[in-house]
Amino acid sequence: MEFDEQTAGAALATCCQQELEAVLLAAELDDHYGVLLDFITLLHENAQLAAATIANPQHMLQLLEDALLTAQDTVMQQHPHRQTMAVKPNAHVRLHNLPYSMDPDPNPLNPSISSIGSAHLGKLVTISGTVLKAGPVKMFEAQKVFMCNKCKHRFLLKNSSDGSDGNSSSNYDLPMECPSQGPRPCMGTNFRPVDDGPGSACYTNHQELRVQQQLQCLEPGSVPASISVVLQDELADSCQPGDDVEVTGIVRAQWRPLFPGARCDGTLAVKACQVRSINSRHRAAAPPPEGLQEQFRDFWAFHAACPLKGRNKILASICPQIYGLFLVKLAVALTLIGGCPRRDDSGAHIRGEVHMLLIGDPGTGKSQVMKFAARMAPRAVVTTGRGTTGAGLTVSAMKEGGAWSLEAGALVLADGGLCCIDEFECIREADRAMIHEAMEQQTLHIAKAGMVTTLSTRTSVLGVTNPAKGAFKHGSNCAGVAATSLSGPLLSRFDIVLLLLDQHEPTWDKIVSDHVLTTHQQAQQPFVRALHGWSVDELRSYVAWAKAACPNLTMSTEAEQVLLAYYQSQRRAEQRSQARTTIRMLESLVRVSQAHARLCARSAVTLQDAVMAVLVLDSSMCGSSLLGWSNALHTHFPEDPDAEYEQLERLVLAGLGLQEMVSAAAGGDDGGGVAGGGYGGNDGNDGFGLGSQGW
Repeated sequence: MEFDEQTAGAALATCCQQELEAVLLAAELDDHYGVLLDFITLLHENAQLAAATIANPQHMLQLLEDALLTAQDTVMQQHPHRQTMAVKPNAHVRLHNLPYSMDPDPNPLNPSISSIGSAHLGKLVTISGTVLKAGPVKMFEAQKVFMCNKCKHRFLLKNSSDGSDGNSSSNYDLPMECPSQGPRPCMGTNFRPVDDGPGSACYTNHQELRVQQQLQCLEPGSVPASISVVLQDELADSCQPGDDVEVTGIVRAQWRPLFPGARCDGTLAVKACQVRSINSRHRAAAPPPEGLQEQFRDFWAFHAACPLKGRNKILASICPQIYGLFLVKLAVALTLIGGCPRRDDSGAHIRGEVHMLLIGDPGTGKSQVMKFAARMAPRAVVTTGRGTTGAGLTVSAMKEGGAWSLEAGALVLADGGLCCIDEFECIREADRAMIHEAMEQQTLHIAKAGMVTTLSTRTSVLGVTNPAKGAFKHGSNCAGVAATSLSGPLLSRFDIVLLLLDQHEPTWDKIVSDHVLTTHQQAQQPFVRALHGWSVDELRSYVAWAKAACPNLTMSTEAEQVLLAYYQSQRRAEQRSQARTTIRMLESLVRVSQAHARLCARSAVTLQDAVMAVLVLDSSMCGSSLLGWSNALHTHFPEDPDAEYEQLERLVLAGLGLQEMVSAAAGGDDGGGVAGGGYGGNDGNDGFGLGSQGW
């Protein structure tokens, strides 16, 4: 069925009335404007027009763009303030919200980047990915005026190359004879371009992106695919490296430059019709289904009288193949959930992401914990410090075809998620200095190859490193600068620093060996589950739910007093670590306490959250630890966490000199302590999880 501009214009005037009114009221006449057209709305308005757009997108999108002039005129005539409106000649249709498929075509309209092949040539598709590289914005000649050499008639021609084929030069299809409409037809066949005025040619913006398949959508062990995306007009320079984008466009063939004697080679590219950049915080974390959210609420309602027991059921599902490591698993959960970012009146930004550093001997499970944390995160990038440069971590400048472009590194690609860096000590000292700004200010100011810009790095950093050589001679348990080769400014940016020492302890060795052997025996029995905990998908959904359920938190007076008293006590300590006891330590205490409140699904930071934040950060203090915790490897899951917390709370408050709060909190027995110098008890893996509560 053939459609004309009147039919298409009427459909656009109905589907895009508000967008067209905004374009008509715009001040600049010659600017490029995009008019959003929802495909589902068009399908309800004119199903045949929508089906024809899918069947022949190249012709129909051009028809819809030409019909925008008719649609603008229709909307303007019906508007009461039409005297203030003006028709914009450079308006473009931006089609989006394609369905999965259209009958009878079985091919999906939303394929993954890796599945796009030659069968999609000329098809309209919607792809999602991460901008890996953004080329420079170039000038593209869209139209040009030509003149007949015989009758001097001037006419306008459009560039037959739309830029998606890799050829941004002039390519015009000249007519067979002069198109003049005079009383005597001119039969001239020689034409030349006119270059004698500003109106002789029409130029627009042209940019090429490299979009990579999203890392969280990959199968384990697969290599992410990428594809070129061509942006024109107002879409150019609308996104930066590291942004997650949704691109709707037509798949075209992109031919590489031809050379004599060389084989013709080409790739696939997408000529974008619409680009939607998702720049909101934690953009990769999709909210869990409503049924799962209701289960989370029921879970905390069941554990209202014993919140720490419910919290430990969640923590026991983190890396369950490793015995114990209570502090490490708690720190991982706090790092993934994070605190609440804020911006004061002066514009200063205080980050909410929690950075964590694991320092440990070989064989203590550091890499296992890191990989499990990457699986829990809604968006994660895992890299290693061995051989990694500062450009690989931040951003690099690439030169292609005589032009420079920026290619995103690990911290930029992990924006809104988690960046795991193994072998952190192997990063060169000069390259470590490049990530200072990315970790604290969460931005990267780039000035490379004449390109000056700013990129976002709103990510949590989980670093894993081995102790410095000779750091623990003669049984020294000093965590901090002495235990690593990191500089003080970099170490102060980590909120949580945990030390894992493989010390010889017969009781601990027997428990761990029994756990490992039991796990291997149960793994050989396919019908027996060794652990009854939450799955990785449930943990990932819970992290997203905890962030969304508690976007902003208030802090109680008791919590503020505890955090301030602990910070001041560390500042007064004689053997304090100058790298750890800066003002950043107080901000870290606030972030960790907010993360613990989110972990327990609270709307306010309570005294319990502040005490747990003190316990987590106290384990990384050098020589000035409040409770003497120095080795996070030998921390157990307590049998009765709420009862043991009361003992720890009294110890912390008494150690900080908050006597009035000690008397107020002393409601039970005063006896007991922390068994074995840690959070004592048996491991909490058995019987914990959704299955034990009938979920």
